[in-house]
Amino acid sequence: MTGLIASIVEAYGELRVNKGRILLSLIGVAFSVFALTAVMGGGGMLTSALTQTTETWAGRDTTLTIYPLDAAAEVTAEEQDAVVLEQLDRLGIDQRTRRVNDSLRVQTPQGVKSAQLTGVDPAYANIYRTTVADGRWLADSDARRLAPALVVNAPMYEQLGRPDLGTEPVTIYGHTGATDSDQAIVVGVLPSSSELDWGLQAYVTAGSIGSLPGRTEAPAVSDYVVWVPPEQADEIRERLAASLRSTAAGSFDVQLSSMSAADMGFQVLGYAVIAVALVILLLGALGLVNISLVTVRFRVREIGIRRSYGATGGRIFVGVLMESVVATVLAGAVGVTGAIALVKAPFVANYFADIGLVELPPFPVEAVVVGLGAATLVGVLAGALPALIATRIKVIDAIRS
Repeated sequence: MTGLIASIVEAYGELRVNKGRILLSLIGVAFSVFALTAVMGGGGMLTSALTQTTETWAGRDTTLTIYPLDAAAEVTAEEQDAVVLEQLDRLGIDQRTRRVNDSLRVQTPQGVKSAQLTGVDPAYANIYRTTVADGRWLADSDARRLAPALVVNAPMYEQLGRPDLGTEPVTIYGHTGATDSDQAIVVGVLPSSSELDWGLQAYVTAGSIGSLPGRTEAPAVSDYVVWVPPEQADEIRERLAASLRSTAAGSFDVQLSSMSAADMGFQVLGYAVIAVALVILLLGALGLVNISLVTVRFRVREIGIRRSYGATGGRIFVGVLMESVVATVLAGAVGVTGAIALVKAPFVANYFADIGLVELPPFPVEAVVVGLGAATLVGVLAGALPALIATRIKVIDAIRS
């Protein structure tokens, strides 16, 4: 250990003496590591953005959907819920939501407008990465409100005249042409970049749909969505399918509705990023090898004198090698720091948010490790050949040069 530390200290001293000769090569290595780390970090965040965009409409990995195939006669929505939710309780699944597709009409300054209404449970936001730009998402307590709580998309919020969230009521009508009306409260607004901006869209708790105007009972649930651990998805799917195949409320089918990064072909993107990074690394290594060879040629006399005073070939080899390694590690640290600063810059984060990144992930640790490891490897490869040449220099010829 003492010999290694001494070699590092000696290499650092040589770098300070010969910094003029190696400065350009170190700049090249720092830029190569910067590009390598930035490409890997940015590629990882891009993959996360694409994955999160997919999860907003297909659900997280792994999401299962339970579809009613044929409902038994005279079965109410409450009875259907009781059968399905009992099986989910037995399996301990708490990340679950009912999904009821319906419609309603709302009073706007321009007249009565029709909107698509979806009844869900609060866990829907977690399963589908649904966030609100203003206000809040639905809560369990909203099912007991006299005035139903609504979360609307940006176009519907604008049509309603931007009412005060949580306080100002809006008038809603039944989905038919009935004239009876009721009051609802808008508690949250989805981001304007949401994929639901194509029309008026509102969310309400599934338990509140039956109390909306024009209804005498709750509509049947369209489907049930559950989010389960990927390693348990197959087992849970088989158990749910077996228990719900034939029930008092009818039969149900269980299907996988989400897609993983591998299913969407994002692994190909990762391979492409790695290929680009390797090319960048190779270019940086070639430049450093050339500079290192030239540096050794200038130090032939110095090496000969050191050998004449008893320095062994191994000592010379390690000394020359460590000069390259120490230099590239320092350059790599600078490059990694610059890459992290770039990828985490606000304008880069805003770009990823615009293409669908819901939750900004931390900078990938593997990109930092690979960047520093690549810098060390480049130093070893670039210093090995000059170090080998240095050990083969004859003492008499070196002193005479």
